[in-house]
Amino acid sequence: NQSTLDSIRRVFDRAAGQANLLIVPVNQGSDVLEEALLAQVERAEGVEVATPSVKVQTLLASEAESWQIAFTINGLASGNVLDLYGVDPVLDPEVRVYQLSMGRTPDPEAYEVLLSRKFAQERSLQIGNDLVVLTPDSQARLEIVGLLAEEGVGLLNDGVVAFAPLSVIQDLYGRGGELDEIALRIDPAISGDTRQIELLKESLAGRIGRRGQVIYPAARGQLVTQMLATYQQGLAFFSMIAIFVGAFLIYNTFSMTVVERTREIGMLRAIGMNRWHVLGMVLAEAGMLSVVGSILGLGTGLLLARSLTTLMGAVVTSSESVLSVPWQGLVQSVVVGIGVTLSAALLPAVQAARISPLEALRARGRSVQAVRPTIWVSGLALLFVGWAALYRLEWRPEINFQAGSASVLVILFGATLTVSLAVIGLERLTRPLAGALYGDEGQLGSANIRRSVGRTTLTVASLMVALTMIIGVGSLAYSFEQDMVTWVDTALGGDLYVRSPMTMRASFARQLENIPGVAVVTPVRYLTVRLTPGMSPAGEGEGDSLFFAAIDPWTFRQVGAIEFAAGSGDPEQNWARLARGDALFVSTVVADRYGLSQGDRISLLTRRGEHAFTVAGVMIDFTGQGYIVYSTYADLQRWFGEGGVDRFTVKIAPGYAVSSVAQEIETRYAARRHISVQTSEVFKTNILNLLGSSFRLFDVLNLIGVIIGALGVINTLVMNVVERQREIGGLRSLGMTRRQTTQMVLAESLAMGLIGGVYGLGFGYVVAKIMIYAMNELNGYDLQFIFTPGPYLLGVLIALGISQLAALYPARRAAAVNIIEAIKHE
Repeated sequence: NQSTLDSIRRVFDRAAGQANLLIVPVNQGSDVLEEALLAQVERAEGVEVATPSVKVQTLLASEAESWQIAFTINGLASGNVLDLYGVDPVLDPEVRVYQLSMGRTPDPEAYEVLLSRKFAQERSLQIGNDLVVLTPDSQARLEIVGLLAEEGVGLLNDGVVAFAPLSVIQDLYGRGGELDEIALRIDPAISGDTRQIELLKESLAGRIGRRGQVIYPAARGQLVTQMLATYQQGLAFFSMIAIFVGAFLIYNTFSMTVVERTREIGMLRAIGMNRWHVLGMVLAEAGMLSVVGSILGLGTGLLLARSLTTLMGAVVTSSESVLSVPWQGLVQSVVVGIGVTLSAALLPAVQAARISPLEALRARGRSVQAVRPTIWVSGLALLFVGWAALYRLEWRPEINFQAGSASVLVILFGATLTVSLAVIGLERLTRPLAGALYGDEGQLGSANIRRSVGRTTLTVASLMVALTMIIGVGSLAYSFEQDMVTWVDTALGGDLYVRSPMTMRASFARQLENIPGVAVVTPVRYLTVRLTPGMSPAGEGEGDSLFFAAIDPWTFRQVGAIEFAAGSGDPEQNWARLARGDALFVSTVVADRYGLSQGDRISLLTRRGEHAFTVAGVMIDFTGQGYIVYSTYADLQRWFGEGGVDRFTVKIAPGYAVSSVAQEIETRYAARRHISVQTSEVFKTNILNLLGSSFRLFDVLNLIGVIIGALGVINTLVMNVVERQREIGGLRSLGMTRRQTTQMVLAESLAMGLIGGVYGLGFGYVVAKIMIYAMNELNGYDLQFIFTPGPYLLGVLIALGISQLAALYPARRAAAVNIIEAIKHE
């Protein structure tokens, strides 16, 4: 978790270098700064260096016909779109980190460029070559004079980045008099004092007014980390589940230790050791093992973290892949490891302390345990408490996630305590199947699980929790996938998507409409906008960022449809209100985060100052993790002074093949307008592949739960074999063969697997619905639970497979019991 967030922050921090403050447009990506602002900022007291820059996105001319769109969990990634910066070659290196691997920086006013070494190697470019890039009018040649190492500014845009003189880029791309950013290096006497730099920040903000905003460099990654919050919460929740299941294994391990040393403890009690000494002895052993386990866990965890951080590359694109290991995280891991171990070992320690010397010295084998009503009654009570906490109590937003996670853990713990009832009730049902597979030995083995109900309960519970998580995550992924497909089919609609790395003109729609087979063309323009600071949930800060999508309602409705959330009124009235202007459709995520309902007002920072838009409807949309609002092109022009198109959605007329029309569009315009044409089916496949990648990490955490469940089965069966060694020896002396002994143990394990499977399937269904509900409540989604048999079938296979594979070692150990050693009296 921390490595992913830190990698994003580190890219911005290292790129910012020695910049203490940044001046950026009010709405980055849509607004610009006036170049005249630079002179005013330079004169401000405390500002040592102020360096301007502009950024344009372009393509290499050689890749214009084959440019690609890449996707990450946050939306579009770099693909082969080049971020080309115009900077002051003299001043910028004084503020930002330019680490040259070879060559030099460009001369001011010269048509020269710096490339990242990574980008140059991938394109087989060298110093002295010309970098031929697309411009709005045609092409431009920039001589490569230096290569950047993967450090500082070389990390931006995953290394697909280049730097040229500011005046050159302004001239080539029609950006005269415009800037995108001014980076400031502040006097160390001020920058080293938090209060003074905050005062300077406020002074600069007052000086520039509405013409821009002053931010700290760390704020650059705010929208990205904001969108990753849901993913981070999911990983944190499943980590807690893994710890929860691990506690079962620890409990079983120390229970096994107590069982194996019952006679030894009895001897110690007989010669004078009291109960407190026994309790301290077991807890001291647990403490020492927890320290060793925590140290080994830290090493293993770092290796696993390295692998998972690499795996995150399929989900979040970042050049920075250094593993972040904060000391607080290490301390927390050790404290949790020791704390969970001591807590799980406490009950076995108490049980050991209660052993009477006389009972301990008796022959083993009397392990029949009754089910105490207080256990399952407590379980039912915890189930009710967890349910009420989730569905009936209102929690403050800042503790919503913690309260929800705790409620789910309470439900799982309650389900664990009720497993004893399932063991008694379902064992009779498993006996015929065990008998059919393993004969009379199977029925005997199945019946054995009732003799150690407490131990069997935890083993079944660990399997149940593992299966519950597999089913829960599988069902959540499937429901998410189906809702995503529905959104692509309805909200985006259309058959083809036409994009370009540079903003397209709205008039291009008429040319597309003239192509045979094209029925309707609708445009969309995306901006990043900011809410006014007062709109943030805490009522403070600099204002959150959102995606702003401008559409043409008339053509949009002919191509696609927006799915409104429940309670959003009549769709026709919603559309009519949007078309009248000064109105927005907000996503369910935005509505939930900012407490908005239909008819409320949402205030955005525009080029004309703060403006409150009316919420015309609440919609379901997954763009940018749901942080998006829709408006009209009229409002885009009026309030943001923007036009152009980022994507045309094309609907094909009946009787025409989608692929044929796509080919015709590419033939006519791909080379001339540098466009990419993608079918809705390909786009949908890309989205689903990304979704599958994002759930892959949860599958890894589920696998950990399955491994813990398997170890629990091994522990329990080994304990049972040790505890019933005399009994097994007696059966062997009466004629039971090694093969029959093995079958008896396998049947016992099969019974536990079946019970765990049945219980896991039932609670998996319940937890899947809870996870959908929690996802909706915590993040403002409007997901619907959709049943799919896949996770349930996988759960059954895992329950049966694990129960049999994990039982092989205990079964062989039971079959290898020496008859004489087992039945002799000491």
